[in-house]
Amino acid sequence: MTDTTNMSVQLYQPVPLPKPQGPLTRAILRVLPPLVVAGLLILLYAWVRAQLEPHRQFLMPSGYELWANAFSLPQVWAELGSRSLVTISIALSGLAISIPLGMLTGLVMYRYFILERGLLPNIVALQAIPMLAVIPLIQTALGFGFLPKVLIVAKMTFFAIPTTFLLGLKSVDRGALDLFKLQNASWWTTLWKCALPSSAPALFAGLRISASMAVVGAIVSELFFLAGKGGLGQMIINSKIDFKYEQMYAALIASTVLSVSVYLFFSWLGNYLFSEWHESGGKQG
Repeated sequence: MTDTTNMSVQLYQPVPLPKPQGPLTRAILRVLPPLVVAGLLILLYAWVRAQLEPHRQFLMPSGYELWANAFSLPQVWAELGSRSLVTISIALSGLAISIPLGMLTGLVMYRYFILERGLLPNIVALQAIPMLAVIPLIQTALGFGFLPKVLIVAKMTFFAIPTTFLLGLKSVDRGALDLFKLQNASWWTTLWKCALPSSAPALFAGLRISASMAVVGAIVSELFFLAGKGGLGQMIINSKIDFKYEQMYAALIASTVLSVSVYLFFSWLGNYLFSEWHESGGKQG
């Protein structure tokens, strides 16, 4: 009898939790995977360049040529800095329009089902309209200044915000909603204290998508609206026209850094806000 009791006690001993990863291990796991992927992309770039005929390899500069003709020149750094400020101002101005407008649209669709049926197909249709078809209309109505560029960014970044926000609002736990109904809470109280906090992670997923598209939209707008002080998009065009491909690639790299930086900011902000109570902001590993 005693042996059986001891055996059952041994069989149900609690399993200790694994030791938490140290800060060095977490840093390596965060940094190493993107570095490996970046290295593979560089190797792919070098392989594709090697396949080109020698007289066409200027289209894909080597690392040495990028350094010698672009990144080692102070005037190139100065131009990259000034043009990056223009591009990021266009991107952030577009986000300043698309984020509140997208959140308001998602909220209206959540509140009134009939408006969801009416607005959602039109939002999808708006997103599906090719940019080349929209740009001539904007040029005719607003000219070639700063505002048309901002509107193009707003169009490119709008779609993800109301759709993810609506998905988050409609995915609120039904038990929590029933609890608020039992307490006779108003719709606004339920929205403020239950629906909005629960939908915030889904909303920030849309914000990350829109943030990464904002810089792309700013550069696309500059490819069509060349008037005024230009950003990285105008630098790309000018460098291509002047056959300064090293500086063109430098502008492409700068635009990539800007896009990733805006994306990482919204990722950090979401993790900071949700790390204490939602899985999407929890520590990995």
